[in-house]
Amino acid sequence: NYSFIFEKKKSMPQHREIENKTYNERLFSPGIRGFFHNARFTWLEQAFKKLGLSKGSVIEIGFNDGRSLKHIPFKPEKYTGYDANWEGGFDEAIENYSSYPQYSFIESNDPSSFNPGDEIFDFSLAMETLEHLPIRFLDDYLKKLAAATRRFGFYSVPNEKGVVFFLKYFSKYFLKTQRHVYSAREVLFASLGNLKKVHRLDTAHKGFDYNLLIKQLSMHFDIVEIKGIPFGFLPPSLNFTVGIIVKKK
Repeated sequence: NYSFIFEKKKSMPQHREIENKTYNERLFSPGIRGFFHNARFTWLEQAFKKLGLSKGSVIEIGFNDGRSLKHIPFKPEKYTGYDANWEGGFDEAIENYSSYPQYSFIESNDPSSFNPGDEIFDFSLAMETLEHLPIRFLDDYLKKLAAATRRFGFYSVPNEKGVVFFLKYFSKYFLKTQRHVYSAREVLFASLGNLKKVHRLDTAHKGFDYNLLIKQLSMHFDIVEIKGIPFGFLPPSLNFTVGIIVKKK
């Protein structure tokens, strides 16, 4: 599998590399936006250390360029990542980790191609990915994640409601970086935390409710911790990102 995937990388169009550079510059460049997006990886590293985890295998959904591997405080004995390859990081991940034969990077766009061999790993990761999974497939993905996780899962998702949504929406509106169209009514209800009144946009942030996701996760895992990112001393509702640690039931 690994050699096949590596060969696939060589034939990928060069625009993918440019696309991923834009993605990384957009999200992880120095500055306030980079601070908020890098915070989830700081949380991931701290979460592993807090639980005293120093070895194990890892499965990840939505790896992009493999950035999370830099923040796991040990080299996984086996790592398998699945990604839809939306932002062009797929080939970069393979290139960066070509000297690690125990690492595999696989393109996947639906639950049937996610962990088709039903392998089991110590830990599962999903960094700002679960909110992008097609709604009709979400529960299937969660079932497969639970079946693939022997010990803990580490998932981060955005907060898209309440005062945080209000701040995010209007900052993006004035900076002309707002990607999704909200009606005035939807802006009001999202700011009040009532996402039932906001049209959920499939595979996007609009209308995503992290509390609803936590309820879905609790059907498959025991919830260990829900923490606000980057300001852990504040409740999740007052943070831009929510970190969720789960444990195998």
